[in-house]
Amino acid sequence: MEDNKIMETENTAQGAAEMAQNAPGAGAGTDTTTAEGAAQNAPADAHSMNYTHTFNPPIEITGTQYKSLTFYFDRLTGEDVEAVELELQQRNIIVLDATVSSAFQCGIAARASGIGADEIARLPLRHYLKIKNAARDFLVAVGY
Repeated sequence: MEDNKIMETENTAQGAAEMAQNAPGAGAGTDTTTAEGAAQNAPADAHSMNYTHTFNPPIEITGTQYKSLTFYFDRLTGEDVEAVELELQQRNIIVLDATVSSAFQCGIAARASGIGADEIARLPLRHYLKIKNAARDFLVAVGY
């Protein structure tokens, strides 16, 4: 009987510790998850390379107001890269390294968003640079 009380006390203490750990705001600023627990708590798109840019205030592109614009880099294929390369060649722009070419990065961002590269290039500089840099980060991450 005494053994049962000890087990119940241990289970209660263990349950209280788990509840405290899982409570909202618990352990703020510290990582208390294990590798196994982290895999379970990770969002489904943890490895997504997509980027959503927020315009504040909203901006008009080709007659449409945008509060935000998502760049679906994960959907790009080799055909998209070749299309950007071909377009730049036709404009007599030679790209030696895509990770330092603003024109290439802008073209990749355009393909990922469905907005024309010329429209992205006409954005205010603070928006253009963030979008272009997101494309560069994507290219570096995939090993371009």
